[in-house]
Amino acid sequence: MSYLIFIDTNIVYNDFFFKTSAIKKLLKFTKHEPITLCLTELNYNEIIKKYKDNVRPVVKEVRKVRKSVGKRIDELCIENLFDNEMLRAEKHVEKYKQFLDKTIEENSIQIVSYPTEKNVTSLISEKYFNAIKPFGEDKSSFQDAILWQSIVEYCKKENPENVVFISNNTKDFADDSKENIHEDLEDDVDGLLFYNSVGSFLEHEEDNLHDYFIDNYEYDKELLEDKLANYFDGNSSLNYTIHDLLSNSQFEGEYFSGWGTDAYIDKTDLEILEVTLDIEENELLISFSIEMDVSFSIETIDPTYERGDDGDGMLSESSYTQVYLTGDITYSVDNDELIDFVEKDIDFI
Repeated sequence: MSYLIFIDTNIVYNDFFFKTSAIKKLLKFTKHEPITLCLTELNYNEIIKKYKDNVRPVVKEVRKVRKSVGKRIDELCIENLFDNEMLRAEKHVEKYKQFLDKTIEENSIQIVSYPTEKNVTSLISEKYFNAIKPFGEDKSSFQDAILWQSIVEYCKKENPENVVFISNNTKDFADDSKENIHEDLEDDVDGLLFYNSVGSFLEHEEDNLHDYFIDNYEYDKELLEDKLANYFDGNSSLNYTIHDLLSNSQFEGEYFSGWGTDAYIDKTDLEILEVTLDIEENELLISFSIEMDVSFSIETIDPTYERGDDGDGMLSESSYTQVYLTGDITYSVDNDELIDFVEKDIDFI
């Protein structure tokens, strides 16, 4: 069956570099089947903006560190520890844009232009004033309406046989079931199929994927678990993830509340959830979970601290928590190498 598939910004926002098993399957599927994968021009620009919004604060923090230790770096003649050229967010955004453009070209992803019909402004405005989806009583942004009109206008011109829209923005596009397009929108594109994730679309097309993927592939469980354990022991991925989670969370301690810091992973319990064999690439697409026991400190500012007092002006007490993470990673059988780790979800147990 031929499809015209539109993917929303939020599908890429959580996987900027197309590393998840679901996205890899979708791209492979579109290369072999009569499918055209589409991004609207708005989505394309939104993805780059979202990447920029994520890069800027990271670069800003690195600049702060560079400033605080700059004198010592110069005194010790440490070279290239902070490359000034790479401390420009624009440099990384441009590099990401090149990656995105290359991915679009290699996978024949079509960029659908902004809507150009003469009455498009009044049409979108009318929906806004009458709270017609994708607008609502508490939604005033116009991005989703422009995205939707791009799809509607393109489909009117091209008259495709089957149209699929994949978006996890169920609040603005889906009905109460979160599995179908909202009734306000269902007459805009004949027969449009709505999916709230790439995974749900692939489940619908499971029979058509067998030529390229073997799901529930039989694997050496002990071998893969050992390789995953060694992979995480050999890098700081989990430590960075836990630090980010704790520092952006609020905890109630015995004496005060504060954020988490100084995390130490005491124990990990790793489980492989699913393994799919990419037949052509000879790669295993692995979905897994890790349950972690984490010791950390709850920290807050000491309100009684004054300049000149001993200490650093912080209050701290020990604590403990458990964290559950799910992710995807790819194992290249030919190279005996784990690549493309991506975190899908993380939360406290």
